[in-house]
Amino acid sequence: MDLQMPEMDGFEVVKRIRKFRSRSWPLIIALTASADEHLWEKCLQAGMNGIIRKPVLLQGMADELRRLLKRAKDGV
Repeated sequence: MDLQMPEMDGFEVVKRIRKFRSRSWPLIIALTASADEHLWEKCLQAGMNGIIRKPVLLQGMADELRRLLKRAKDGV
């Protein structure tokens, strides 16, 4: 989920999705270029499951996806 979209930011989109869906499905991963240290907490509060920061590095993306899929499989 891109956090900085033109008409509605990713936080608002996720809040609307979570009104009708559980926190565990669908998995929603934030995508951002922000260096804000507290952004992870904001993403969690909004209902996101993970975060990938730009510039996207293939290994970082793979690690985050692996972590989220493992948590989903374990029911966390």
